Amino acid sequence: MPKPVSHPNTRSDRTDNLILDMPKVELHMHVEGSLEPELLFSLAEKNGVALPWRTIDELKAAYHFKDLAEFVDLFIQGTQVVKSADDLYAITMAYLQKCHQDNIRHTEVHCDIRTYVDYGFAPEMVLDGISAAFADAKKHWGITGGMLPCFIRHLGVEKAEQDLRLLAPYRDRILAIGLAAVEVGYPPALFTEVFAKARDMGIRAIAHAGEEGDPDYIWQAIDDIKVDRIDHGIRCLEDKQLTETLRQRQIPLTVCPFSNVALGVFERLEDHCLPQLLEAGLNVSIHSDDPAFFGGYLIDNMHGVVEHCGLDETDLVTMQYNAINSSFADAQRKAELRRELDEFVHNHSLMAQSRSA
Repeated sequence: MPKPVSHPNTRSDRTDNLILDMPKVELHMHVEGSLEPELLFSLAEKNGVALPWRTIDELKAAYHFKDLAEFVDLFIQGTQVVKSADDLYAITMAYLQKCHQDNIRHTEVHCDIRTYVDYGFAPEMVLDGISAAFADAKKHWGITGGMLPCFIRHLGVEKAEQDLRLLAPYRDRILAIGLAAVEVGYPPALFTEVFAKARDMGIRAIAHAGEEGDPDYIWQAIDDIKVDRIDHGIRCLEDKQLTETLRQRQIPLTVCPFSNVALGVFERLEDHCLPQLLEAGLNVSIHSDDPAFFGGYLIDNMHGVVEHCGLDETDLVTMQYNAINSSFADAQRKAELRRELDEFVHNHSLMAQSRSA
């Protein structure tokens, strides 16, 4: 299991209600990472897939990771139960229903086409299943957002080039292309040319950098692949010049506290650097990464950093403004989201700064 996060009796009903009621934006969540064990077993039975775990408890016991590579292996193993666009619709819709319950108003989900292409499926299977779920979530609940397909960095540049060719005809259906999976040994600079080609097509770039990799990985994400935002980026504090560059340019960092603890980047949530990132004036927001694997969704991460990192309600609101401004929503939708959050802040007599995008 992921490292447990204790819940001392410091939570108040006010904080619980504020976190639940606050209109929220999530920018760093891998859609397959929201595949709860019950749905995984259901899809396995539906599709006749034999699993190495006999029970849900056995699967949950496997959620103990030595490092990112071990987690990625388990993550990929879970994708084997997916056989159709309908399956991906079911996974995505389960997450979006959770968003509705938790008042997440906009979400941008990472997804993977390479794994399914290697299984013999067309990329349309992934795009169709996820986009159909988003269309229904917008219709029923007003949730907006979309997809962030990622290059699987440890599969190498050639696979990334192939993926870009596969995605090019559908670039109007995606928000950006990311760089994800095993970080150490696969620095962003390796992918400079393929991201340059993506930019020439009008596709924005994001990258996982500076979680396990050192600050140079973050520099490369900024300088070589010219990212619009960085997933994680928590090791930036090891480099004062990098920290100052991130502050001056307000390059977004999408931070995932529970993930960082589960993967051993920090021993305990109390040790997380999120307070220091905020104190440094960085454009930080909070997200869940792979909530089914790491023990909590967005609101759980929010509760966790209040209880264990000393953050307060103002910090949570500030990170939500950061998330809105860092999203790939259009200007009109960002304005709507800011108005919703402004109204919430006013109604609850909170203090936070709403910055323009």
